Amino acid sequence: MKKTDLLPAAHLGLILLLAASPYSSALPTLPSGKENPLPLLYPELESLPAPPWVVEGLRATYYATVDGGTTAGKSSAGEALIQIDLVALEGRSAATSTSVYLRGPLGSLRPLTGAGHGAIVPAGLGDFWASPEVLAEGTEGADDRVTIIRGPVEVAGKNYQGIRFEVTHQGLRYSMTYDEETGLLLHHRYDILSADGSAVETGIIDFRKLRQLVIPWAGGSSPGWLFPGLTMTYRGQTVFEIPGTAPSPFALTLTAEVVSKGAKSSIVRWSAVGDSGLLIPARSAAGVSQLMGFWLPDAALAIDDGGNVDSDPDTGMMITVIQNDQNGVVFEETNGQDYRRLLTYDKATGKLVTSYEEQLTEAMTGTVQKTWLELAI
Repeated sequence: MKKTDLLPAAHLGLILLLAASPYSSALPTLPSGKENPLPLLYPELESLPAPPWVVEGLRATYYATVDGGTTAGKSSAGEALIQIDLVALEGRSAATSTSVYLRGPLGSLRPLTGAGHGAIVPAGLGDFWASPEVLAEGTEGADDRVTIIRGPVEVAGKNYQGIRFEVTHQGLRYSMTYDEETGLLLHHRYDILSADGSAVETGIIDFRKLRQLVIPWAGGSSPGWLFPGLTMTYRGQTVFEIPGTAPSPFALTLTAEVVSKGAKSSIVRWSAVGDSGLLIPARSAAGVSQLMGFWLPDAALAIDDGGNVDSDPDTGMMITVIQNDQNGVVFEETNGQDYRRLLTYDKATGKLVTSYEEQLTEAMTGTVQKTWLELAI
């Protein structure tokens, strides 16, 4: 496989954040966060079980490029890695959590704050898979709804027999290519169309790897204190520290509203208010087979401290439990260079009580951004 360098592109954050907006969608999501139109063609996808290889703790990694056109003479193209975790599987539904990674000033990958999203999707049609038995029904050809093409596909150095669906729906043109045998999503492209039918934004997402996370606890369920409509408020500040100057703090309030709760998962709608006003809301998913989520299941509260939990070979991100005592369970996530995040969970309930994120924003000046939030009592 050819190695591709990921470029730092701050403007890509807004593009991906706007792309990842399944807030009122009744359709499942794709790695880009766009709606997947296949249930409009095959409604049975929403009632089928997941393929046998789709299990909790599975992580799919995709390479993405986004071209948002040209504004003021500057191209808004950028590159990223997208990772989707299957954090819970409950009968005919699945909870997925998606993160977006860009390179920081020192060249290391790190998560793009606010660009991730979460969703509850049908087990038969997730962010990176589809039921093979439905794919087998697709007949090559074209009509006014869809074009279907079958043929060999090479992705990430491996050959597949693919089936491609091309659909135009609500101002977007989609192309999704799946592996016929397993239902794995191999390639996804979307074009946002203008009134004249031309593309004003194009996203191309290609499969790279599947990896099974080793979750250091087994089983568990969503906490009893969760319920739809529950609202939790986090207050704190963001500080920009520039060597030789006084710190510049900005107040920040983050509100988490529980949208849904299952036996093993939940969806939370986040909204933030800062000195710059209301920020774009986002949704996150939490589940029993997840690291660095909104809550911990009871089974995770006894985890040992001082041990490495996970090291991702694609992003370089490392997760460690650095504390587990009466003051809480603290997870650290870092790339070892220019990004660090600490999440502290209440020892008794598994609630997320504090969040701290530190990242280098400019190498030349040594500017560091630090964001600290605490659950308001």
